[in-house]
Amino acid sequence: MGILNVTPDSFSDGGMYQDLNSALSHAIEMEEDGASVIDVGGESSRPGGEAVSVEEERERVIPVIGLLKTKITIPISIDTRKSAVAFEACEAGATIINDISAGSDPEMFDVVRETGSEIILMSGTDVFGDGRP
Repeated sequence: MGILNVTPDSFSDGGMYQDLNSALSHAIEMEEDGASVIDVGGESSRPGGEAVSVEEERERVIPVIGLLKTKITIPISIDTRKSAVAFEACEAGATIINDISAGSDPEMFDVVRETGSEIILMSGTDVFGDGRP
């Protein structure tokens, strides 16, 4: 899985892929290097990371997913714990939902049913350091 964080505060890449061109170039490079899925994330889950609104996360990931859908051949995954973001991401071209909160948003499973997407459920203890799952 190739990780494409489109956040300003990612611990793995320091916000290097926030604009569409750099995000696309990195995704193409990961596909050429053998990634079988590109996982797009718009909210950092680093320890102490700040939560972002649904609107902000949408603004970060939906344009990227829409562009990737036309430029890469491998599946696209959306890394989100918000069902509204997951739904729009699937509408834009994602076929996998990567939910680090293991379905803490009860509507996430409705999104899976409605879109026919696959889901990855992960669970950690206090990922954001503030009591959120």
